[in-house]
Amino acid sequence: MSHPDILILVGTQTGNSEAVAEAVAEQLGEARFTCHVVDMAEAYPEMLADYRQLVVVMCTWAEGTFPDNTVEFYNALVEVKPDLSHLSFGMIGLGDHDYDPFYLTANYKLVKTLEACGAAAAIEILDIDGTPKPRHLKSAKAWAVRVAEALTGGW
Repeated sequence: MSHPDILILVGTQTGNSEAVAEAVAEQLGEARFTCHVVDMAEAYPEMLADYRQLVVVMCTWAEGTFPDNTVEFYNALVEVKPDLSHLSFGMIGLGDHDYDPFYLTANYKLVKTLEACGAAAAIEILDIDGTPKPRHLKSAKAWAVRVAEALTGGW
């Protein structure tokens, strides 16, 4: 049995989020999901209408800012305010505790914006502190299994 497609949006400044997104897409593919991995620079709010399931893998940059490739998408989401009541989502946040108190600030801001548009978080945010290491990719894959179960009510 296959599941509805999942949109995976990638917000990155240095490329670290891409590696995590690919690991998540691989794991979800093993669970028979079709994943569409899209750089947030290429994303627009209206495309969310085509999906029921969303995963965002995004870093918070420096002192709480969005990565460059996400700014236009985020601003458009705030401006358009699409009805996302059909959408369930999960978030993986990459950050660096050295920048406390800004750790994952942009991630939580995006979560609140998605929820304000009616989307529902399917699972708690997974945070990755620092540059992703193999253990972080393993955690991301385990999180992907949990998000798949949450999105489908089990396999």
